[in-house]
Amino acid sequence: MSEYKIAVVNSSSFGQVFKEHWTALERLGEVKRFMVPTDIDGKTLAETLHGYNVIIASVTPMFNAEFFANKDELLLLSRHGIGFNNVDLNAAKAHGTKVTIVPQLVERNAVAENEFVNLLALVRQVVPAANSERNDHYEDRAQFMGNEFSGKAFGVVGCGNIGSRVAELFSVFGGPVYVADPNPKSSPEWFKNNNVERVDLDTLLAKCDYISLNASLDDNSYHMIDAAKFALLKPGAYICNNGRGALVDEDALLAAIDAGTLAGYAADAVEVEPVRASHPFLNNDRILLTPHTSAYTYECLRGMGEKCLSDVQNIINDAPLVRELTHTI
Repeated sequence: MSEYKIAVVNSSSFGQVFKEHWTALERLGEVKRFMVPTDIDGKTLAETLHGYNVIIASVTPMFNAEFFANKDELLLLSRHGIGFNNVDLNAAKAHGTKVTIVPQLVERNAVAENEFVNLLALVRQVVPAANSERNDHYEDRAQFMGNEFSGKAFGVVGCGNIGSRVAELFSVFGGPVYVADPNPKSSPEWFKNNNVERVDLDTLLAKCDYISLNASLDDNSYHMIDAAKFALLKPGAYICNNGRGALVDEDALLAAIDAGTLAGYAADAVEVEPVRASHPFLNNDRILLTPHTSAYTYECLRGMGEKCLSDVQNIINDAPLVRELTHTI
């Protein structure tokens, strides 16, 4: 195919921070950015992107079977990120589309460090304290009490690429670190060297003061933290979620906070994005919510952009793709 048309879909960062990535794409073909509704149906999405045979995609929208059934000209869908739960891989392969994601290490530190920062900011009330100071209310500082991390029990749900790094960061504080994962990617040596103990989810919820959610989202993990699981929490526990918003039943979460079962919740993702001002999380001072920015470091975005750019170059040059998912199914 002599003409390449490249669509950058719902990514507010690709080519914005590192403009050289966009310039390099323009040397390969026609490039256009599309911002579409997150709940757009597959057929309408395909019609919107008609004629574009390469896509660089964000975490939304859903590239489902209906989309691929109407998009046979699509050669490549390169995810500007590591997750792929918004892409139907079987449908992509059936229609001749190759799907790629970024290497694991590109996002590992950025996301894990952000999870730790969000949790610490919530527990120590950093945001309301800073806002109080900005509003000339220095005398109110005694109301911004928090808890320490040192010696506390930490739990990590999902011990893959990012979860294992979160566990390593938690281990610095000297308390026990527990992992719940039916198929952990880390070796027995890693568990021993980092003083991490593997337990089941219910045990982790009952033991831990601070819990980090890092599981992949699939049919088994959807709303894995529901009302029954919240009831198992250790009194005063906090949860941080930088994985996928749908790991948590949000109605049950709000009820747990109202009941005092859950002390606080920090998240970089919710079940339906983008978040609007009417979302109940934004009106609860026990919840700290950020707009899916855990990967937004210069180091991470540079690596993500370079990977997507190389994917496009490789598909044009008929070269092997790195981290192609469709060839494994």
